[in-house]
Amino acid sequence: MPPEVRRGFVIVAGLFAIAAVIWAARMDHIPPADFAFQNGTDPSTLDPHRATGQPEGRIIFELFEGLLRMLPEGDPDPETGLQSLTPQPAMAERYEVSEDGKTYTFTLRDGIRWTDGTPITAHDFAWSWQRMLHPATACEYAYLISEVRLATEYNSSVVEIGDRVEVELWDRPGETPTSEANVQHFPRGTMKYGTLRGIVKPDAPELGDNATEEQREQAQLDWEDRWIYEVEVTDPGTAGDDEGETTLQRFAVSAEVAAGDETIQRMHAVLVDFKHFGGAQAIDDQTFVVHLNHSVPYFLNLVAWYPLFPVNRNCVETHGSPLWTKAENIVTNGPYKLKFRRLRDRIRAEKFSDYWRADEVSFETIDFVSLESQNTAMNMYETGQLQWVYDLPASVLEELRDRDDFHSAPKLSIYFYKLNNDVPPLDDVRVRQAISMAIDRRQIVEQVTKAGEQPAYTVVPPGIAGYKGPEGLKENVAKAQALLAEAGFPGGRGFPKMSLMYNTSERHRPIAEVIQQQLQNNLNIKLELKNMEWGSFIETIQQEKYEIARYGWVGDYPDPNTFLDLWVTGNPQSNTNWSNPEYDRLIKAASSELDPKRRMELLREAETILATDLPIIPIFFYTSAEMAKTNIVGFAPSAQDLHPLSILRYRSDDPATAPSKD
Repeated sequence: MPPEVRRGFVIVAGLFAIAAVIWAARMDHIPPADFAFQNGTDPSTLDPHRATGQPEGRIIFELFEGLLRMLPEGDPDPETGLQSLTPQPAMAERYEVSEDGKTYTFTLRDGIRWTDGTPITAHDFAWSWQRMLHPATACEYAYLISEVRLATEYNSSVVEIGDRVEVELWDRPGETPTSEANVQHFPRGTMKYGTLRGIVKPDAPELGDNATEEQREQAQLDWEDRWIYEVEVTDPGTAGDDEGETTLQRFAVSAEVAAGDETIQRMHAVLVDFKHFGGAQAIDDQTFVVHLNHSVPYFLNLVAWYPLFPVNRNCVETHGSPLWTKAENIVTNGPYKLKFRRLRDRIRAEKFSDYWRADEVSFETIDFVSLESQNTAMNMYETGQLQWVYDLPASVLEELRDRDDFHSAPKLSIYFYKLNNDVPPLDDVRVRQAISMAIDRRQIVEQVTKAGEQPAYTVVPPGIAGYKGPEGLKENVAKAQALLAEAGFPGGRGFPKMSLMYNTSERHRPIAEVIQQQLQNNLNIKLELKNMEWGSFIETIQQEKYEIARYGWVGDYPDPNTFLDLWVTGNPQSNTNWSNPEYDRLIKAASSELDPKRRMELLREAETILATDLPIIPIFFYTSAEMAKTNIVGFAPSAQDLHPLSILRYRSDDPATAPSKD
């Protein structure tokens, strides 16, 4: 190592130490956990049906457990170092799949329990899947199980005459027929079930040409609230049965409509009857059956993903959301249970002694440390306060690569920029293409990130078996300038100043600064950089109050679809306001295509549209660069960046590199 490099490394190490001292001084002394690691930003929620990010997912995977769980299979690949993970029996001890691939029968284990001591049954899964799909839950992952029978109709509130439906009356706790709504959707009000026979609609509102979009949307909602639904209600004792006594009853959301006619009952909503006729049914306490509209080749991977994990109904209904996830309230079913949470510090979990395979769980306590500073995390690792860090300072990566505790491997994930296609001139495909073609991705991965990332021009990362994506649009500054001029901005003249938004991280700002400079130099486009904390950042994107925003996506399952169905019209994860009917058609066609080769061809056609229309701008495909202590058994990089903590242990039960006791 040259002397100047050695001096630089010493200086950086000194800065690490100072940062760690400052960090430690902020915290009251608490005994160290058996295992602690850098978990990035503070998690925004611990609700499996509301979470979307990795900081939340890492915690939820340990506190909760689904029918299946992603666990290692075989040894890590000797060339890439990647550990293969597959969906394996968890709460379910076994499952069967019908010959046509459309029916899955899961049999739950005997004796499994929640952390409050109550039994876990198939009914918990049926209720949890329905909660996940309920429109009021606003689960951004609901689309994952769109092939479950009636899931899409239920989640999107679509009902048609003749449908079997559920009606929730306006009598949640604290509600009266004329009161405001109780915003807690669980427990629900009195439920009635039957067949929708008619919808009586008043005259549609007429607005002038000068009405705003917001005024039109509100007028539409007010009009729909006045609709009167006529439902042939089945006697409660025969709900879900084709036989039994029925009465025709009338319902409306509007308090005014209900008050004006004693035959009309005020309600919250009419939805299809997913409970009795949907594709997620508890046959008895131990049998859970799922019916799909079409065979889904990766369905078991979805079952092992946290949005399909169960939540405790009594806990949710007693405390409401989000209070049910507080440490003193939460009831879980995973290998660990929540001990305490300290904002902007850590979440501590302790081993759940009644977990079905508790004897295989080694660590008694785990700390998920909220830590975004790369330097502080690295120093805490070097001083034994952390056993695993995943976000390393680029300035010392070269020195770390030769160490035995350094791990690097390809990841099934992409770093990209979202563009709000409703904001002019980003609504012009020529502008989007020009921006993309003016970005030198190789400079970013070689001079900024330096972790072996690959420049990305398409969305699906390489390495998925049976799939080869399109080429995408490579860098071409001359072509970019011509496209921008064609769009009405020659030499960048007249192009409005736009904001590029990113969440707090030492990684995101230097990338944004390079792209800011490249677009200034190549297109004379000026970007204002905006840094936001994670919670505010996510909320701003969900509300689509941004222009350009950095984002990343880790594949939820090893299939191109996990990267492509995000951009279907209406997907809540998109937030780009981009819509392409042909793209939607191809993704839908692929979802029901039984021929694997043809299915991949359809997905490639869809990705070609995405890589040409560019509602998002791919930047690079991730490569992991992380440090993990050498005496940890069971740790290895995985393509989906999943690391099941419950299977880790220290070699020979000797925690030589456990958190420092000092």
